[in-house]
Amino acid sequence: MDLFLTAKQQLRFTAQWAGIKAFQHAFYQVPLKEGDLEPVAIAPGNLNRDFSISRLTFQARYRWEIAPLSDLFVVYTRGSNLPSTPDEDFGSLLRDAWTNEIVDVFVVKLRYRLGN
Repeated sequence: MDLFLTAKQQLRFTAQWAGIKAFQHAFYQVPLKEGDLEPVAIAPGNLNRDFSISRLTFQARYRWEIAPLSDLFVVYTRGSNLPSTPDEDFGSLLRDAWTNEIVDVFVVKLRYRLGN
């Protein structure tokens, strides 16, 4: 989302979350010739391969153009990549991704053009 406060001020929010839950029901293999996938028997004692993925990236950025080619940036970034927990629901995955961050950074950058 971009919000233009004035012609020289901008506020931008970006967010991306990938939440995947996968459950093992059967094994398949690609056939040697063209055709559908072929079922393969699951070996006894084979490990359970259920998994989930919860990756979150959030950024809030403020930009103020002080003069041509001179800007002030204030940026907040937060991100996470949680380990596999397939028994959780999607709401819990999103909440945990926000509260158990790996990246939590606040940056201020001043870019100023010297000369004429």
